[in-house]
Amino acid sequence: MTTHRTHAGFDRRDFLRRAAYLAAAAGSTSLLGACATGGGGGGSTVPTTKPSGKVDPDNPFGVDPKAPLDVVIFKGGFSDEYAKYHQQMYKRRFPEAEIKHLGTQEITAQLQPRFVNGTPPDVFDNSGAQNLDTATLVNQGQLLDITPLLEAPSLDFEGKTVGETLIEGALDPLIFDGKPYGIPYALNISGLWYDAKLFRENEWEFPKTWDELMALGEKTKAAGIPVWTYQGQYPQYMLSVFNPMVQKHGGNEVMRNIDNLEDGAWLQDACKDVAEALHELKVRGFIMPGTAGLTHIQAQVAWAQHKAAIIPCGSWLKSELGSQLPEDFEMAIAPTPSLDASDKLPFEAVPYSSGESFLVPSKAKNIPGALEYLRIMLSKEGAQKFAELTYTLTIVDGAHDDQTLDSVLVSSLELLNAAREVERLDSPKYSTWYRPLYEEACAALGVLLTGDLDPMGFLERVQKKADEVKKDPKIKKFTR
Repeated sequence: MTTHRTHAGFDRRDFLRRAAYLAAAAGSTSLLGACATGGGGGGSTVPTTKPSGKVDPDNPFGVDPKAPLDVVIFKGGFSDEYAKYHQQMYKRRFPEAEIKHLGTQEITAQLQPRFVNGTPPDVFDNSGAQNLDTATLVNQGQLLDITPLLEAPSLDFEGKTVGETLIEGALDPLIFDGKPYGIPYALNISGLWYDAKLFRENEWEFPKTWDELMALGEKTKAAGIPVWTYQGQYPQYMLSVFNPMVQKHGGNEVMRNIDNLEDGAWLQDACKDVAEALHELKVRGFIMPGTAGLTHIQAQVAWAQHKAAIIPCGSWLKSELGSQLPEDFEMAIAPTPSLDASDKLPFEAVPYSSGESFLVPSKAKNIPGALEYLRIMLSKEGAQKFAELTYTLTIVDGAHDDQTLDSVLVSSLELLNAAREVERLDSPKYSTWYRPLYEEACAALGVLLTGDLDPMGFLERVQKKADEVKKDPKIKKFTR
């Protein structure tokens, strides 16, 4: 069983990037807040280790071909086979380099002591339930500004820099004070998943509006299938429904107000309308019985067994299901429904935030090698292998256009292309900037869907936490 993913920007989004149990949020925040050693504010702007090899267009960072490389990978729903392939690509370029590889789900347990001791790895995948608090690492100067990587020539996109090959906005989740502190590698498309074959056989149309979803709920209920389930123990998956619906209904400025901790941001009309809609799923009995107690894997397997018609999730869903997905299951992904005709953004708008954050510690021993490793990951070959093994797109623009053998990749790419034709949904930043606020929003949303909170109670609870964060002088504030 894999550890659940979180929305980073989310998203994995972004979940990706989060607490394994929200009830212990305060304790986990304290732990993560202590993960880095003291230091000056802000990360290093340039590599702190001088190039030890020859610098040329083929080796822009001056990698020492004999220097070892230390890589730590979150071995969750994506496994770590893709990373082993990237490391083979690195060995092709530097055959004499020894690569130390660790695949783990215990990112904090493995890396917190190493940061404290000043011996972090060269590059690490900061994902999963036990990830490190990125904002804390940035604030304490523990992460490298990876601008030199973005300015380097792409490995296999001729005539382009690495930065020019990335989808617009891909780095947003790891931008702090205008500087990029890592690569959120996986392009997580958060949406609603369904079995196209099941829908076709029952002559069900996927709903484009909330009223249509409610009507579909009556139809699926008549067929003995609840219309909805979600990863009950991890209500952040439902936050990936709430966020885009709020943005589509009220416009991107609604989420901007939330990110900027504007007074009363969680009490905006768009938030109220969407909270009332989601609460309707509970009131009308449209959520699969027992959902609240399910892990992410249990809920996803139940959905794959047609015990529910729709489930919210990110692009990693097929990879996480693995062999538990029936062979004749036609996985398809769609946007969250429009709330009503007054929505400011169209149905096609979908969050395609980037996640699976790859970071380079400022005290890494082999910074040139770490930057080269990331350059390899961002090549067309590296990106395609990741997609092939994980059924998930990357942030490398155009790398996946000719990957048409898997229905999930095709469906995801179609959704992405449609979304890029309309105004983009901004990636929510509060989940990364203010972890306590994010955790409170997740926990409160879970109670809205399964407990005794009504829509206004949910919003007031989260607004109270937002006010606390805003007033706390110990928490660094960001704006966008």
